[in-house]
Amino acid sequence: MKLILVFAILSGFFLSEVQAQQRTDFKEPSQMSKYDFLTLTSKSDSLTAVVNMFFRKRKSATTTGLIVGGSGLLIGLVVTSANTTDQAIGLIGGVLTGQVPEETKDPGGEIALIGLAGGAAITTIGRSKYTKNNLYKIISEYPETKKIPSKYASKLSPRDFSFMRN
Repeated sequence: MKLILVFAILSGFFLSEVQAQQRTDFKEPSQMSKYDFLTLTSKSDSLTAVVNMFFRKRKSATTTGLIVGGSGLLIGLVVTSANTTDQAIGLIGGVLTGQVPEETKDPGGEIALIGLAGGAAITTIGRSKYTKNNLYKIISEYPETKKIPSKYASKLSPRDFSFMRN
């Protein structure tokens, strides 16, 4: 009985190791780089353009989101700084005159939060339209259909047909 159990366990380890070694050359699409996709599409100019367009759109969404989020944060800090300076001046004036300054609401934090949330939303929405899984699906279906879906083909620009692999 013990010999059969040991044999079953060793067989299980052996089979799992064989399966693991067979799958080492395949990457999940979400883990693939632009170069990996370009390697898959090296025989088709159209697919190369689609890969370039997908990665251009993903980079553009990320850049826009960072600009919006950073701008909102910067504006919020400036507003907060201006309000803090005004409050400090009012506090000093109040001490000298004996009046208590009014407390004012500082919108700087809200502006920064809205900017950061807007930037995150832009990045998320922009990148979700051009996922690596969608790109992999287009590449894998292309040999049978010989077509690029029109919603992506219409967004191709001449620069997407350049073959730079950066």
